[in-house]
Amino acid sequence: MHLGTVLKKPGLYALSALSCALLTGCNDDKSNASHSYDAQITYTAHGVPHIEARDYPSLGYGIGYAQARENLCTLSEQLLKLKSQKSEYFGAGSGNANLLSDLGYKAMDYPAEAAQLYSGLSVTTKGLLQGYAAGFNRSLSERAGPQEYPSPCRGADWVTSITAQDLLAYQLDLAGLSSARNFLPAMAAAQPPVATVAAVDSAQLDAGHVFTSEGIGSNGWALGSDRVDGASSALLGNPHFPWDGELRFYQQHLTIPGELDVNGVGMVGLPAVVIGYNQNLGWTHTVSQSKRFTLYQLQLDPADPLRYKFDGEYRELSSKTVTVKVKQGDGSLVDVPHTLYFSHFGPMVNLASLSPALGWTTSSAVTFRDANAGNTRMLEQWMAMNKAKTRDEFFQAFADHQGIPWVNTLMIADDGTASYLDGTQVPQLSPQAEAYWGVASKSPQLAPIWQDGAGSVLLPGTSSLYEWVDTGDAGAPGLVPFSKAPQVTRSDYVYNANSSHWLTNVAEPLTGYSLMYGPEQIVRSPRTRYNAQLISDMSGTGLAGADNRFTLGELETVLTHNGSLFAGDFRNELVTRCTNHNSIQVNGSAFDLTAACTALANWDGKYNLNSTGAQVMREFLAAFRVSGHRDLSDSLFAVPFSAQQPATTPSGLVAIDAGDVDNDPVLQALAAAAKRLTDAGIALDATLGSVQYVIKAEGKDPIAITGANSYEGVFNMASSAVPSRSTSELATNLVGSKRADSPLVSLDEDGNGATERYRINYGSSFVMALQYGDNGPEAEMFLSYGQSHDPESEFFTDQTLNYSNLQWRPMLFKAADVKAQAVETLQLKGK
Repeated sequence: MHLGTVLKKPGLYALSALSCALLTGCNDDKSNASHSYDAQITYTAHGVPHIEARDYPSLGYGIGYAQARENLCTLSEQLLKLKSQKSEYFGAGSGNANLLSDLGYKAMDYPAEAAQLYSGLSVTTKGLLQGYAAGFNRSLSERAGPQEYPSPCRGADWVTSITAQDLLAYQLDLAGLSSARNFLPAMAAAQPPVATVAAVDSAQLDAGHVFTSEGIGSNGWALGSDRVDGASSALLGNPHFPWDGELRFYQQHLTIPGELDVNGVGMVGLPAVVIGYNQNLGWTHTVSQSKRFTLYQLQLDPADPLRYKFDGEYRELSSKTVTVKVKQGDGSLVDVPHTLYFSHFGPMVNLASLSPALGWTTSSAVTFRDANAGNTRMLEQWMAMNKAKTRDEFFQAFADHQGIPWVNTLMIADDGTASYLDGTQVPQLSPQAEAYWGVASKSPQLAPIWQDGAGSVLLPGTSSLYEWVDTGDAGAPGLVPFSKAPQVTRSDYVYNANSSHWLTNVAEPLTGYSLMYGPEQIVRSPRTRYNAQLISDMSGTGLAGADNRFTLGELETVLTHNGSLFAGDFRNELVTRCTNHNSIQVNGSAFDLTAACTALANWDGKYNLNSTGAQVMREFLAAFRVSGHRDLSDSLFAVPFSAQQPATTPSGLVAIDAGDVDNDPVLQALAAAAKRLTDAGIALDATLGSVQYVIKAEGKDPIAITGANSYEGVFNMASSAVPSRSTSELATNLVGSKRADSPLVSLDEDGNGATERYRINYGSSFVMALQYGDNGPEAEMFLSYGQSHDPESEFFTDQTLNYSNLQWRPMLFKAADVKAQAVETLQLKGK
């Protein structure tokens, strides 16, 4: 049943009289600078803070204090990064990584932008940021000195007090996570062909992140009354984020009596709940396939590579010369000057590592425009979502602010409805520009950039016909207004697993939206297809049971059963083939497939700790990966994709050529998988728990982890060596690197020679199962890496052990439950 979506006309944000009282100074932007803070933090198990405050500045104070208590180093390092000082303290880095980062951040100059934009923030936002900075600084001041800092930054002289504007600068950077942050090295390496670049090596560009959203993802389900048993609605949130670096979630319960009561997770440095629930509404996010930027190819003056043609006239590129201090091996500092270039669209970028045509030549160069540039609306919108009491109020938060940077939203209400919306920052192109790209993206030269809609848009930079269209009704100039964004409310279900909006509901796909929101009617990823099959199953034999309605416990099994898209008929066909042809020629020698075939036959089709043989299917499928870690080649399947059966196609195993069995790509891939595992010392029938684990820090014991890669067609994701947008000098990153044909990671853990295993640093992070019943919200959760980034903290591995055992824990929300299970209470007052 389709209920439609009712939206109010977007309007200006207005403070209520109650909000004015809570903010203590609505007419004076500077009033919070000398604010008297008053917050209480009640800690429950696993270091979870329940923060109650009298007003928004005090709430920020409590959040800043609590986050700094465990994660002081993490935010401090990010602020160091924004100030382009990584090279000064850590050196240029491998492959000039720190230097490229510093130069890229010099191009963005978020601290200067924050200083310029800060005065335009609402009083609510200023109060939260000022309070957070004060609380963070109080926590810092309570340590006797650098030797009492948490272990990741103990003794560091770059840890300093922070300001509200520092926090805004960091939030501007977070807004560009799926846009500007990908281009930082490319900005640094963008030099005209006459320039000599000694300090910056363009070959160090990480091309894999420029055109896709690979490396960050999620699953999200919202179930309405038609699909829930014992409640009015239910939600399953399953963001996939890095397990190291800055992008780890932090659980926090935030309360201002009579004004706000919200429970969930935020990000360090962002004083709000980004995924969670309140008394009436719950929501989760998945990374959207919408386009957060457009690339433009400039036509240069043949006589001067610093001039480009636009609307028939030449324009000058602008430039600025910056200097980065770089620490040398002897501890001395060397100043490295560098010139950065800009068009009227935005920074120049060098993408020659992707294609020579995308470098800076005498005839053309590439620049880009970012839809999240200057996005100061994130915190305001998330706080409006935190406070919303009805579905209409929740949608109005999007219409009023349009600040969510790069994620879809799936939401349930206690009225029994389930909603999906892609309220991200999306460039609005003219019909002519969209039509141009619709044709151009299919050309052999540009198809690799577009990647069937998973990649990016490259437009001519020669004409205003390709500029963004500003209709004056969006969150910022040139964006698609929220009223034109994909959105729907239903009483059965909506879901997303990082493919576009199209298959939000299998029975009634969403169509007719701008191609800038991602493709429609094309093949979905294996993980999306598995999600679609699980949630739309009305057979009575699925995870929802005979009544096809999910209880909270049945909803939890969607993650914990650890099943796979390829565990049924596909696996059986593969076993039949290798049984019938158990010996083939590989590189001129006979190869016996019997052991691999037996391991696949005995595999239970799951990725549990005690599942045997799962690694054989993993390594086999890895041979057919395309588009990073999400998709598989059409050449693997017998039945091609059909837009009429998008959840179940492509399917089946491609037929064998009976006249050329030895060259069958399927059997050759299986042989290669078996050999790779055997050479790595991994038994083909080993349990997954013996070869897949996380080592959270040097000296910590391995913790076995369930789950699999997205291309394996699973819900519960666990992956090795996924490149992270939260790179950190302090993070416990992987040793070695991933091979092109395998997710195995080379390790040398005991110093006695290299071994290879699946070492997890990315995947299911915060997991929330939520329902609204007669007693209000009830939720259980995992936080796979815990609250603390400090290996010395008791909250560093505690929840990882829970997650290893797939042991859910309750999210305490009711005041009586919090009080009954309190382990520590702090009363914080300050100015």
